[in-house]
Amino acid sequence: MEQRRRYWEDTYLTEVDTEVVAAREDPGPALAVRDGIVHPKGGGQPDDVVRVDGRLATVSKDEAGIVWLAPEDDEARAEVGGSVHVAIDLQVRRQHAALHSAGHLLDACVLPLGFTNIGLSHTPGQAFLLYDVDGGTLPTDEESKAALVEEVLDRARRLVAADLPYSAEVDGEGVRRVTIEGVQTDPCGGTHVRSTADLAGLAITRVRTKKGQLKLSYTAEHA
Repeated sequence: MEQRRRYWEDTYLTEVDTEVVAAREDPGPALAVRDGIVHPKGGGQPDDVVRVDGRLATVSKDEAGIVWLAPEDDEARAEVGGSVHVAIDLQVRRQHAALHSAGHLLDACVLPLGFTNIGLSHTPGQAFLLYDVDGGTLPTDEESKAALVEEVLDRARRLVAADLPYSAEVDGEGVRRVTIEGVQTDPCGGTHVRSTADLAGLAITRVRTKKGQLKLSYTAEHA
C-alpha cells in the first residue's frame, strides 16, 4: 500500500481530496488514504486534529507505518477506491510545528555547552529537552540555572533574528533529515516552520537537574 507523506513536503497543506487505499474493521473501523497530510503521533510530536468529510477522526499508525483515520461517526463509510476530503486544524498544526522547530533550535544551542540529548517532547504544555552531562557543567543553584538559560536563549534569539531556513531531505537509507541552515541536521519525521524567523515567544520555562541530568522545559509559538 502506498501512502505519500505530504506533511513532509508542506507543513501548511491543510486539506486535500484523496483516494481511500485501504479500510479495516479491527480493532475498529478506519481508513487509509493515499495523500497523507495528517501527522501521526511520533518523535515527540502529537497527532494532528483531523476531520474526514467533516467528521472528527482519531489517528493511529500501525507497525507497517500505515496511518489510519477513524471518523467518530462511521455510519457513512468510504469505500476503497473512493474519495474523501481530509482536513487538519491549521492552528494546531502551526503550534506543533513551532514547538518541534523550537526544540531543534534550542537543542542546537545547548549541545555546544557539553550536553548530550537523551530525551524530548514537543507536546504543547509539556515540551522539554533532556540531557546527560558530557563535558559540560550541570547548574546546581538558581543563579547558575539562570545563567544557563540566558546563554541558551541569547544564542537562540540570534538564530531567530538570522531568519535561517528549515529544510528536509530523505537520504539513501530512507531516513528523513531536517536541517536548520548552517546550524544543525537531525533525523526527524516531524513538521517544521519555514524559517527560524517563524518562531515567536521562545522561552525556557523551567530548569531541573536530577541524577546528573538536565531537563529544560520550553515553549514557543508560531509568529
